[in-house]
Amino acid sequence: MYAMVSTRPDIAFAVGVVSRFMANPCSEYWEAVKWLLRYLKGTASIALCYKRDKVILKGYVDADLIGDLDYRKSTSGYVFTLGGTAISWMSKLQKCVALSTTEAEYVAISEAGKEIHWLISFLKEIGKEQNNSVLFSDSQSVICLAHNPVFYSRTKHIQLKYHYIRSLIDDGMLPLVKILGTKNPTDMLTKIISTKKLRLCSASVGLHVD
Repeated sequence: MYAMVSTRPDIAFAVGVVSRFMANPCSEYWEAVKWLLRYLKGTASIALCYKRDKVILKGYVDADLIGDLDYRKSTSGYVFTLGGTAISWMSKLQKCVALSTTEAEYVAISEAGKEIHWLISFLKEIGKEQNNSVLFSDSQSVICLAHNPVFYSRTKHIQLKYHYIRSLIDDGMLPLVKILGTKNPTDMLTKIISTKKLRLCSASVGLHVD
């Protein structure tokens, strides 16, 4: 758990999945935990590498609809980089049951919006004010929803608290920009992906062999 929180965003999704069964574990999940430990041992030389680069805050966000088949809940994931290296990340189940992919991604963007708001304030306090921060999403429908204050029949049921992202956009604090799904590193935080894709996602947030 310490490694996941502090230095290894690449295991955040796996740790989140096995943590759901801590109250009533079985041999199947114990095997998954052992696989995770073997992965950490085999990749012990991988670390977050921070460089003397332009200190620009960038965020990436994604969601996987109904990632949890037991409770039909979706998985949110976000990662924020500073100078190209991850400084904050999250992978967790959403509290509400999303009725569509758009809703699941909108909830994830709202959570990411709260985190980037805090990061911008923190960086300003330490003399690293951010004027070019940006949040990337691979969902065009969510970007349109975040920029449009009109409530449509398919989205009017979304809880008010998840519209927080709109206030950040209206205040000019946070541009929300489209990114290709193949270039979104948060895939590793929301779903099972191939080894090749995991390596690409890890490298894109500053995880390299030390």
